[in-house]
Amino acid sequence: MSQQLESLCLRLERCVAKLEKCSGGSGAGDSADSVPASVVAYNEFVEDFLKPYYAASAVLGGLIDEQAKLFQTLSDKHRDFLMVVAKNAEPKDGSVLQKLLAPVSGAMSKVQDLRSADYKNYCSALNEGSMAFSWMGYPKAPMKFVEGIRDSVKFYTNKVLVESKNGDKKEENRAWVKVYTGLFDGLIEYIKGNHRTGPSWNASPGKPAPPPKPDHLVKNSSEAAAHGGTSDIFIPPPPPCPPPADSPTETGFVLDFSKADQAKRALMADLNQGVEITKSLRKVNKDEMTHKNPELRKHHTAVPFKSQTAEYKPVGMAKKAAVKIPPKFELEDGKKWVVEYQEGATITIDDTNMKQIVYIYKCNKSTIQVKGKVNSIILDSCKKTGLVFDALVSGSEVVNCQSVQVQAQGQCPTVSIDKTDGCMVYLNKECLDCQIVTAKSSEMNVSVPRDDGDYDEHPIVEQFRSYWSPTKKVFVTECVDSLG
Repeated sequence: MSQQLESLCLRLERCVAKLEKCSGGSGAGDSADSVPASVVAYNEFVEDFLKPYYAASAVLGGLIDEQAKLFQTLSDKHRDFLMVVAKNAEPKDGSVLQKLLAPVSGAMSKVQDLRSADYKNYCSALNEGSMAFSWMGYPKAPMKFVEGIRDSVKFYTNKVLVESKNGDKKEENRAWVKVYTGLFDGLIEYIKGNHRTGPSWNASPGKPAPPPKPDHLVKNSSEAAAHGGTSDIFIPPPPPCPPPADSPTETGFVLDFSKADQAKRALMADLNQGVEITKSLRKVNKDEMTHKNPELRKHHTAVPFKSQTAEYKPVGMAKKAAVKIPPKFELEDGKKWVVEYQEGATITIDDTNMKQIVYIYKCNKSTIQVKGKVNSIILDSCKKTGLVFDALVSGSEVVNCQSVQVQAQGQCPTVSIDKTDGCMVYLNKECLDCQIVTAKSSEMNVSVPRDDGDYDEHPIVEQFRSYWSPTKKVFVTECVDSLG
């Protein structure tokens, strides 16, 4: 009961604050007339969802409070971008949009750079949550994008609740998780009401439409001054409806329904005749038929054929430039090397040990070399990327890649290839006992060294044939031999 009273009092305080703002209070920042409706709605989102999160983070203090301050800076940069969107037309050049989003990306990187092993799940939740402010790069479904971010955040906040279950700040952590996960629901509602299909650019820059007035009473100091200095101005009601038209007798126009009734009765009488009604039809003579009288066809010329001068070209929406994610190369928690979003880069990892793993994600036209012996290496969603490593404890995985190369210079127990189109594996004499496991992949080849130092290339089977064996009572699967 006490919690309900507290929430009710908090809502009343917010309503009073909003009414005081609307009653003509002057303050710093943008004036009420210059702030577009979408930015006003975002200010309400900050008041209702972000500020409670800031307060809950301040209670926990330490790194959590520092992250909240960086998150507040990210929110301010996001608001500046929304102000530009509301007052300007959509830029035709994609590079202009990237420049406008540069401050948001910079603030997002600062949030993600602040990490600590003691607050691992907090940091992971903040890193995932900061990505929600890049919804502008998904114009087709921004709300679904934020919903996915919210689900990812809840994965880590649930771990926070489990860790703090027996701690001293159990209730504080629970309150922090509640307000932090709730702000994504508020962001989804804001996008739904203002930017359902991407940023709502101003169609007529320089002439923003004022927000609609809900009541006939206007309580605004600037509008009151324009109307004579009074504080309460009533908008006059609309004019009355026009008087009714004169009666038919006065205008001289009288409806006569008797003629309509006569026409209906005549129609029904003709229908009731049945087949007898055809006796009144006249037979058409041959000289009156167009297909039998050539003289009649002279008066009816055929329409000349007109070929299409221009080919049909379907009109499609111009593709908007996607938000470029900054590349990443770092060691997380001393156990995991992360290499992400590299473009045409050459990276060498020297400081390694057998307990570390290497995760390579969405790299394009890059080369990654891993020196020393590590536990495992994962190559995920990469294109035209080369991987060279010295030795592995467990093995290497290639997932969702295209046109990649993997070279083993030492021990490698297994190489797993899954959902990959185009993979070349180079083995060393020390790892000829390597096992290669494939699934849903194509264009796979393995190069094995010869005694003279050259390599022999061998393809991996992609097509199989299965048939029922009556003697074994099972299905037998065999590879299909190439006939080329």
